Amino acid sequence: MHRMKRDPGPENTSLRRPADRTRSRWLVALLLSSLAAVVCGVLAGLAVWDADSRAAQELARHRHPITATTVSAAEPGTGSQSGGRTETVAQVVWHYPATATHTGKISVPLQTRAGESVQLWVDDAGTVAEAPRSGADRGVSAAFAGVSVACVIALSAGAAVHFRLRLVEVRSLARWERDWEVVEPVWSGRTRSEPGPDDD
Repeated sequence: MHRMKRDPGPENTSLRRPADRTRSRWLVALLLSSLAAVVCGVLAGLAVWDADSRAAQELARHRHPITATTVSAAEPGTGSQSGGRTETVAQVVWHYPATATHTGKISVPLQTRAGESVQLWVDDAGTVAEAPRSGADRGVSAAFAGVSVACVIALSAGAAVHFRLRLVEVRSLARWERDWEVVEPVWSGRTRSEPGPDDD
């Protein structure tokens, strides 16, 4: 970008080497690729948000929050929660639909006692089911998808531009070395066979 800002305009374009023009073009390509990465990331995030929202709405039609009653106190379960803590469960009873009675063990807080009310989600048949995903969960998924897409595009473009600029640099140095081999003997005076007026 610094080279682009120093572009002197058409009056000095004859002083610019082909390698300089190539670098400028690839830097512009990198800038455009970065903008494209941002746009694609936003679009990917919105697409994931829309898909997850539709799925959550569809699932919500078949998920029902109800209140169950514990028939036993909390006790250690067979699984474990995140963070290494032991899961605690209790036997509960609930009614869904109103004419059907269900019992089962669900996760409850550690100090839960018999006869307390607990909340759970069930499906249309009254079986314990997972709750629909919250807006926060959907937002995290959408943000992760958007950032992932943007990073993949930006890193890929950056790697391609870096490789191309490196190749330009190698060729430029090789050409400079060839030109220097021609100029250096004349510039240093090594081509003169007779002593010059300034020689000691």
